[in-house]
Amino acid sequence: MGRYLVAVMLALAPVVARAQTDSVPVRARARHDAVLSWSPRHRLDTSTDPVGLEQQLWRRVDTLPLYHRVSLDASGLLEGKVSLHLAGWGALDLLADSSGAIAAGDIAIGYVEVDLEPVRLWAGRRFIAWGPPGGLHVDGGGVSARTSFGLVAEAFGGRPVTPTRISLLGPEASFDGAAASWGARLAYTDAGTFAASAGYAETWSHGILESRVVDVAAYWDPGDLRIEAGGKIDAASFGLAQARAGATYRVVRELSVDADYMHVEPGRWIPPWSILSVFDTSTFDEAGAGATLRPIRALAIRAEGAARVYSSASNAYQADEARVGYRVELTGRVLPNPGDGPRVRVLVSRRDDGTMGYTLITAGAAFDPFQHVVMTVDGAFAIDDQGGRESAIGRASVDFTGLADWSIGLTVALARTPIAAAEARGMLRIQWSPEVGR
Repeated sequence: MGRYLVAVMLALAPVVARAQTDSVPVRARARHDAVLSWSPRHRLDTSTDPVGLEQQLWRRVDTLPLYHRVSLDASGLLEGKVSLHLAGWGALDLLADSSGAIAAGDIAIGYVEVDLEPVRLWAGRRFIAWGPPGGLHVDGGGVSARTSFGLVAEAFGGRPVTPTRISLLGPEASFDGAAASWGARLAYTDAGTFAASAGYAETWSHGILESRVVDVAAYWDPGDLRIEAGGKIDAASFGLAQARAGATYRVVRELSVDADYMHVEPGRWIPPWSILSVFDTSTFDEAGAGATLRPIRALAIRAEGAARVYSSASNAYQADEARVGYRVELTGRVLPNPGDGPRVRVLVSRRDDGTMGYTLITAGAAFDPFQHVVMTVDGAFAIDDQGGRESAIGRASVDFTGLADWSIGLTVALARTPIAAAEARGMLRIQWSPEVGR
């Protein structure tokens, strides 16, 4: 799959080059990442012995996938009327395990947009950020119109899809059978001070209604105070699928405080005919507050805490009862000017979901030992209250950026998890990011 995406980019290069001669300037940015990683995995194999008895044995399987990630964004094509957007990946397992898939790939984004001011048309595969929780990928098309005073109207229609990301299992079918999605949205923005939007999206799958969602959001930011709120309303069986409200206030230049409230009901995200509806997680409400202190420009310290109340189970297959969880976190960041020292981030977090608690510590630092060389060291450690399941990972990376449009990096990681006493991974990456019409 990776070579086809590269071929598409190369085929489009003459189009971009020719468009540069037009009166409208062309801006194009392409990126190609080649990533070679190695990691051991364990797989449960079942075999039959000579007497007909089945035997199960965990077997170590090494993987050496070569990933290609490609992206292209070009605007100003065909006298400024056309823009092109593409993002995809392909992978090949160089060890070619005979009992597993060895190649995979998919296109996450791939669409063309035509600007017929004030109307824009698009066709292809695009991600719709509003609508159902988590957004929606659609193979189809849409239209939008923008006024000079900040009002935007848009609509889309097509077939919902689920692009795969990095799995070597290959593309997985989703939304089989008759499937369709459509929606519309109206939004207003006033120069970054105020914005509001309302949208509606409907999805059908297997010929059955999957979701009807009303998506509303707004923010007000007059200066030191910012207030924002949003919600996704289940219009099929009226109720809140997700809601959030928050406020941030800058007390002085060095100190800001914030508060946040969130309601999530996962059961409304899953259609009732799906087997997954049996396993939906509990509805919860979370309220939290935090403060960020920046005594000097290069140092930021943040403390935050939140309490979460889980509702009782919504179906007879679960035995959950209402319970209370919490989260307390302290974060420190050091971000000096380039060349003045390492960039450092440390996080200490204590979390409990009402059933089991655990402590998480993460830390990382980035250095510039030489010109065009960046070294990064980071790690994480987590342990639960029972003490029997701890996880730890340490990672070191070095990146060289001294070549025009190119960068080369190497990462080595060591990990210990509840299912692996020791695990090592290595990754070599080469990135190519040319730009046209800067």
